[in-house]
Amino acid sequence: MEHLQTIQQIFTARFLTVPDYQRGYAWERRHWDDLLEDLELLDVGAEHYTGTLVLHANDTVRITDEEGREHGCYDVVDGQQRITTIVILLDAIRRELTSNAILADGIKKTYILTRDLDGQPRPKLRLNRDTYLYFERNILADKPGIEGPQIRSHQLLRNAQLHLQTYVREGRKTHGDDGAWLVSLYRKVTNSLKLTVYEVPRASEVGVIFEVMNNRGKPLSEMEKVKNYLLYLASKTNTTPAQELGVRVNEAWRNIFEGLMACGASSSRYEDQLLRSHWLTVYDHRPKTWAGNDSIKQRFSLKKYQGDPDRLIADLGAYVDSLREFAVAYCDLIAPSRSDAFTEYRDQPQVQRSIQRAAEKLTRLDALATFIPLLGAVRLVYPGQANLLMDTLALCEKYAFRVYRWAGRRSNAGQTSLFKIGHELYHQTIQPKEALERIAAYLLYYAPADDFRRELDTPEDWYNGWHGLKYFLYEYEEHLAAGKTVQLPWDKLARADKKDTIEHILPQTPTEYWTQRWPNEDLRRCLHDIGNLVLTFDNSVYSNKSFPEKLGAPGQGACYANSNLFMERDLARYSDWTPTDCSKRRQEVVVWAAKRWDVPIPTAAAVDDVELLEEDDAGD
Repeated sequence: MEHLQTIQQIFTARFLTVPDYQRGYAWERRHWDDLLEDLELLDVGAEHYTGTLVLHANDTVRITDEEGREHGCYDVVDGQQRITTIVILLDAIRRELTSNAILADGIKKTYILTRDLDGQPRPKLRLNRDTYLYFERNILADKPGIEGPQIRSHQLLRNAQLHLQTYVREGRKTHGDDGAWLVSLYRKVTNSLKLTVYEVPRASEVGVIFEVMNNRGKPLSEMEKVKNYLLYLASKTNTTPAQELGVRVNEAWRNIFEGLMACGASSSRYEDQLLRSHWLTVYDHRPKTWAGNDSIKQRFSLKKYQGDPDRLIADLGAYVDSLREFAVAYCDLIAPSRSDAFTEYRDQPQVQRSIQRAAEKLTRLDALATFIPLLGAVRLVYPGQANLLMDTLALCEKYAFRVYRWAGRRSNAGQTSLFKIGHELYHQTIQPKEALERIAAYLLYYAPADDFRRELDTPEDWYNGWHGLKYFLYEYEEHLAAGKTVQLPWDKLARADKKDTIEHILPQTPTEYWTQRWPNEDLRRCLHDIGNLVLTFDNSVYSNKSFPEKLGAPGQGACYANSNLFMERDLARYSDWTPTDCSKRRQEVVVWAAKRWDVPIPTAAAVDDVELLEEDDAGD
């Protein structure tokens, strides 16, 4: 086979398919512009090397088109981003070729869509499971469907289409409408761009290619590097179990990428976090030992397994299987609101929803990373034990709130110790009850009970500078809702400016109405304290009005008594707002908070086990 091929040669007598284990479309504007710049700088008749295409022939399928020509079918195991973008560009060119319908039709048949002997349409490039329908129905179809993008890859495909269509349309207008520029651009794309094409006989052998290949396209993520190294190792052992391992790797990566895409986490940041969290849980709890793909290479080096290929394949299989299972738990934790999160409890919808709500709190606190190994271990080792999972989620939430938000500790306070507990829980060297006791002991070490209660009881400025205020008030709103739906979505509250969604009952700019009723000392003491703060939909409605104006009555429009927020409606029980009323409400909130984030004193043995590891941070 000739390795250096033009786009025309690549698509001649070939149908291409992006396997399901590949990630979705990921190119962005800088990648499209690089390709277009290459074409603009390319002289007519010149050639330009533009990357690598790795193909794996599917020998079981061949397609004969309506004109009787036979085509081979190939999986695109590398190069899908570039080849997809080129197809979108060619589609944009053929749509603008209104003056040359014959060429436009030829482009469509050769690069976009052709028909088989039965007259059935066959896309020349089929994307993976998550994107192929959107690609065919909304990007390439002559009459696009009305469905909008559902996942990030859909949106990027749509963005690529709009960007490339704009480029082609503006170029045609600039160079005239006779079509000559379009034909020249088409020839550059199909005959001047060249790719190095490798065909590998087995999917597992793609790892060998990646170990020696420098791809000019989007850099490989750590997740892709790990997959390629595993496939490389499988290809070095010519046994049936090794070949089966290659299939298992591809299937696992398909499941992982699909899961990440389904929860909107297809970027390399989430992939890296998944790999790291799995490693900390299953192999080594110490963060400093994790070095991405290099850690996998060191752990599963061929040198360590010299003369024992069966053990190598067995250990690799265990890694792949545990990573696939861990990925399910990971996706549920980072996107717990999905209907298919925590599906082992789908036959118990109330339990499933309770677990989802508990997991949502960790994402709201933006402290999930610390607890993923713990929660992943519970899911994998104790599947279906809802009470244990709920207890662990609840304790992790209390740790995140009291240690990170309330006490203001750094995000690595006790983190490695918690990783260690998760690691031991996974390997069952400690029991769940002991694990929970130790978590509580670390929590109270960093955020002692006496300090927590003393700070709750002391009036102070809660409004300025405390990152946890929105979360605190939202939890109180859910408490007052008593199981009913909170009408202010958390995402909306989190995005909104604090000044728009947190209301001072006693206003920050008090009028004469307020200054006559509030001594200066009480005004300064209570203004930003928790007794005087409530959530609201639009703070500008209340401004510095008097309390009777703010209170209003049911049916009177924007007022506390007519609000959809339980916290504002709760104020309707006050006939006035004085320092005494503010103190009364403050005490109610404090009593609730002390109970809400209370942590029972752990056993003496658990307290004695508290030992700060090297990576733990003990400072503020």
